[in-house]
Amino acid sequence: TNDSIAIVGESGSGKSTLLDIITLLQEPTSGAVRIDNNSGLDILKSSWRSQIGYVSQDTVIFNDTIANNICMWSGDHQKDLNLLHRLEESAEQANILEFINTLPNRFETQVGDRGLFLSGGQKQRLFIAREIFRSPKLLILDEATSSLDTNSESEIQKSIERLKGKITLIVVAHRLSTIKNLDLIYVIKDGEIIESG
Repeated sequence: TNDSIAIVGESGSGKSTLLDIITLLQEPTSGAVRIDNNSGLDILKSSWRSQIGYVSQDTVIFNDTIANNICMWSGDHQKDLNLLHRLEESAEQANILEFINTLPNRFETQVGDRGLFLSGGQKQRLFIAREIFRSPKLLILDEATSSLDTNSESEIQKSIERLKGKITLIVVAHRLSTIKNLDLIYVIKDGEIIESG
C-alpha cells in the first residue's frame, strides 16, 4: 500500500533487530513475518532482499561520475535517453536533481574519492538516488540523517516527502523532526512496541 512507517526508540531498544527480522536476516523468536500474506519461512530470502533498498548513515560513494554513482555503470546516459530519464527521475525523488542541474557537467560531474566534492547531505541524497534507481518495493532509511546537520537533514526530509506514497518506506530515526509527517509511527522499548499511531 506504499505506506511510510517510522520506527523510533533509544539505542539498544531493538530497532536494528526489527530491521533484521523484516529483511529476513534473523528469524523472530515468537510470532511470524508475513510478506504479501506469505510466511517469511516460505520466501526465497535472496529474492526478498533484492526488492529492498537500504540507506544507512554510512554512505558508499565511488570516485567516479554522479551518473555512475546512481546507475552503477549500467550504461551510457549520453547515448541512452531511457537511462537518462531514469537517472533524472531517481535524482528528483531523492531531492538532488536541482543540485545536479546547477553543475556544469551535470551527471558527468566527478565526485572525488568517497564523494570528496560533496557535502554530507549531498552524499546521502546521492546514495538514496542509487537505491531508488534499483526500483525497490521497500526502501529502508536506517538512521540516515543522524550524522547530518540541520540543513542537510531538512533536504533528506524533502526526499522522504517526495517518496511518500510512491514506495513503501521504513524510516528509523532518533529525531522526531525526521519522521513527524509519516503515516505510522512505532515506538520501541526493550524489544517491544510500546506506542503506535
